[in-house]
Amino acid sequence: MNSNVSVKDFLTPTWTLIAVGLVAGGAVGLYEMFFGHLFATNSALVWTLPLITYIFLALMSTGVSLVLAYGLIMDDEAITRHTRALLILAIGMLVGGFTALATELGSLLNMVWILLSPNPSSPIWWMGTLYSIELVLLFVKLVMDLKGRHGVFDLPLAWGTLLIAAAAAITIGAVFGTVIGRPDYHGAFLSVVTLVSALVSGTAAIVLLRPQSTLTETVGRIFRQTALLLAALLLIRVAYEAHSTVAGMLGWASISMLAPFIIAAALLHLAPRLLALLAIVAVLWVQYSFIITGQLVSLGPTADWYGAVQSYRPNLPEILILVLGIAVAAALIKLGEQFLMNDRNQATN
Repeated sequence: MNSNVSVKDFLTPTWTLIAVGLVAGGAVGLYEMFFGHLFATNSALVWTLPLITYIFLALMSTGVSLVLAYGLIMDDEAITRHTRALLILAIGMLVGGFTALATELGSLLNMVWILLSPNPSSPIWWMGTLYSIELVLLFVKLVMDLKGRHGVFDLPLAWGTLLIAAAAAITIGAVFGTVIGRPDYHGAFLSVVTLVSALVSGTAAIVLLRPQSTLTETVGRIFRQTALLLAALLLIRVAYEAHSTVAGMLGWASISMLAPFIIAAALLHLAPRLLALLAIVAVLWVQYSFIITGQLVSLGPTADWYGAVQSYRPNLPEILILVLGIAVAAALIKLGEQFLMNDRNQATN
């Protein structure tokens, strides 16, 4: 562990931005939990930016976890030598996602109650359960790494993390794909999109946050392949929506969504951090688009209350929850780098 941390390490522009995000977003989250409703939801449109924030960060964490598990299973030194740093990234992002989810559910007790009231027929219950298991596995691996315990449990932990993380990402797609009466959601396609977008955003996050690492070349290759795969999936979806005659389908994909992924994949070597950030924002755009669009057609009596097709724009409190989730993830990652890495150079190399 690194014990050479001083107060000056926290008096930086990065920590200032994180502190502002924690205070502003935390204030909104606490008000939503204990005092009143602030989010732009209604009885027909219930999944908005706070839930999207959870999915965005959870899938990004999944991507990092999958890369790490792959490296451990294949004994890829370019990945395994950065095990602790990747664990810190994955844990920070997942806890940031859970923070946003807690505000969306109304309280921490509601989130705990979901886990304590099993409903195996519900994809939402499986989503929360699988991500909770993944978080435990990541913590166990981190503790073992900090204690220098490596050996017989490493491979089972890696396989467990790989399977649980992949299942969690697929289950997020199933949460929407199994919703009856929502043509823009229906089917297994979204499970494929969520798994691939996890790999894209996770690898992009590694390139963005560990730019001078020997990891960049290996992860950059995975990023380019999965970014092009996601662009291909979006093209298939655009073609499907253009020819679909399903009643009530609005269509959430657009041809413009392909551009960020193709550009980032083709030109990553020219500006790795900038193009990785572009891909991360594009993944958020994709997730926002399909989650919101799928709810805009009002069903049953809500069509009389809200109109046949609703409109949605995130309000300031919802945007601040996005800021909160990212700030919590960033704070945990920075704390992990400052206190848990062996030396200052290892935190950035």
